Amino acid sequence: MAVILMVHVDSYVQKERKGHNMVISAMTDIGTKRSVNQDRAVYKIKDHEIVGVLCDGMGGHLAGDVASTLVSNYIIEHFFDHSPFIDDESIHAWISSLLLTANDLLNKESDMHREYAGMGTTIVICYMDGKNTYISHVGDSRAYLYSDTLKQITTDDTFVNELLKRGIINQEEASHHPKRNVLVQAIGIKEALRISFYKIEEDYRAILLCSDGLYNSLSSQQIEDILKEDESVNHKTERLIQSANEFGGLDNIGVLLIEKGES
Repeated sequence: MAVILMVHVDSYVQKERKGHNMVISAMTDIGTKRSVNQDRAVYKIKDHEIVGVLCDGMGGHLAGDVASTLVSNYIIEHFFDHSPFIDDESIHAWISSLLLTANDLLNKESDMHREYAGMGTTIVICYMDGKNTYISHVGDSRAYLYSDTLKQITTDDTFVNELLKRGIINQEEASHHPKRNVLVQAIGIKEALRISFYKIEEDYRAILLCSDGLYNSLSSQQIEDILKEDESVNHKTERLIQSANEFGGLDNIGVLLIEKGES
């Protein structure tokens, strides 16, 4: 039987580091109202490859904490076990296989530990192979592209977005819908997992991965203004979290920022 040891920590920090002309910083914070930090943001660099992972756990008591920790650790520990990629599809297939395995892992833990029943986590992954940038996600944690302006790359896997796609409601109705925060996809669900995959085809200055604790507290303009600052990546990451706490902080806040450095 698996034994899970969890340590309660209010914040997690992986400080700024350079890798293949990129500068990366990852931080999470408990916020001002929550009793447990269920967000995780981690990255790993190997030769010319970079992978960043951000998770937002869900579940009662410590279940969300367990879910986000197990999944983020699993992806980071096993991502570079892959064979050489031959094309975009092979990258998509590898990331999908990792997420499907992580999904099975959470389901098994839920079955073995009653207190973890129903636990799950969102996830957003950024992978860079030295030439191209890829994003994959499940849930409502987001990836943004920043150049001169901020652009959302991912689409939230929410009940309201499903209604929008079908034309049942409009954008105005969606913004006030009582189920606008209800997820239809997450790691740990029993149903078939739908994994989104994107290849970034345009130039950018930075990639931002974040949990809903950031984008529900700050507007796109507020986030953009911080990313425009002539400061270090570490400082910008801290500023995003600090500002989110100042403008609400009602949820945990997770941020992973990857910025192009000098060649």
